[in-house]
Amino acid sequence: MSSTDSTVSVVPNPARRTRRSMDHPPYMRIVVLGKDVSVNSRVGNLILGRSAFESESPPDDHQCCERVRGKHMTLINCPHLLQHNLSSHHITQTLRECVSLSHPGPHVIILIFKHDDECSREDQEHVNMILNSFSDSVYEHTLVLTTHDSPHTHVNDIIQEIIDKCLNKHYRLERNSSPSEFKETLENIVQMNSGRHLMCEESLTMKQQTEERDQATPRNPVKFSQSDDDFERALQVFAEKCTLCIRRLANGPWA
Repeated sequence: MSSTDSTVSVVPNPARRTRRSMDHPPYMRIVVLGKDVSVNSRVGNLILGRSAFESESPPDDHQCCERVRGKHMTLINCPHLLQHNLSSHHITQTLRECVSLSHPGPHVIILIFKHDDECSREDQEHVNMILNSFSDSVYEHTLVLTTHDSPHTHVNDIIQEIIDKCLNKHYRLERNSSPSEFKETLENIVQMNSGRHLMCEESLTMKQQTEERDQATPRNPVKFSQSDDDFERALQVFAEKCTLCIRRLANGPWA
C-alpha cells in the first residue's frame, strides 16, 4: 500500500464521531475484543497489513482508520474488555466508547481466544454479557478467532460452545495464516448480513438506565431481631455505668 492511497489516524479515546447520512458498502467497521494486548495488536495489524497497534499496553481503546483493498476500514481495539477484574461501570463506559468509535455500528466483532485458554463457565457468562450489551443480533456479526501454534491443537468445550452460538463462525489463526484469507473471511460475514451493521445504541442505553435505576433504589432498612434488641439494651446499660463512674471521679477529693 502506497502512502498516497492510505489515510491513517490512531486516536486514544476520541470524542463521539458525527453520524453519516449514508453507510456506503465499501465501508467496514470492526471491533476486536480480547484480554491480551499483544494478541489483539497482532490481529489488528494483520487486518491492516501494517504495525498500527503496539504490543505494549495502550491507554484504553484505540481506533485506527485506513483504506485496505479499496475498502475504508475502521478498527477499534479493545484488549481488556474480556478481563474479569473490571467493574460493571467500567465495562459500560468502555462499551459506550466502543460504540461511539464504531458509530453508527460495527459490521463485525472479533472475539479472540488463545487455543489453550482455560475458559470456564464464568468466562462464558462474561463473554455473553459483553456481546449481548451490543445488540440482540450480535452473534450474527461475531467471529470467534483462536490462535494456534500448530494445526494439531484444539479449543476446549466452552470455547466451542461460544463458536456454536456465533453460528459456527470461527477462524484459526496460525503462524502461516494468510492475511488475504482472513480479510476475505471478514468480508464474507459482512455479505452474509447484507452489508448491515449492528444497532447498538438502544441496548447500551437500556443497560445504563438499568444500572442507574439499581444505584438509585434505596436499600432495605435494617431490621433488628430480638437478639439485636438485647444487644442494644446491654450497650445502653454499659453507657449508663460509664457515665456514673465519670461523675464519681469528677466529685472525688482530687477534683
